[in-house]
Amino acid sequence: MPVRSIRRRYLWVHIETSVELDSNKLNKVIDAKIQYLFGVKGAVDMNYRLIEFFPEGNNVIVRCNHVMLTELRAALAHITDISGAPARFDVLRVSGTIKSLKRHFQRD
Repeated sequence: MPVRSIRRRYLWVHIETSVELDSNKLNKVIDAKIQYLFGVKGAVDMNYRLIEFFPEGNNVIVRCNHVMLTELRAALAHITDISGAPARFDVLRVSGTIKSLKRHFQRD
């Protein structure tokens, strides 16, 4: 029976900032911080990807390799500004599936 070799974790992140955000700007900021802290090899091992951006609440779903979860959390904590304005990234929840994250935060 085949076994999936890559286990992933999905993070629900809330961003506090006064800057108007879009997914491209967020992706560049997060990617630059990951490469600054862990280098290109660390970024490749992390397998980081911005899955979905919710602009109405400045929330984002981010995916990474389960082994590099603490490193991604550290990289997000080190981001203090976006385009010169102060910013703070808060990881509100970590899950193994996107479905459970959406179910938890998008209740009616």
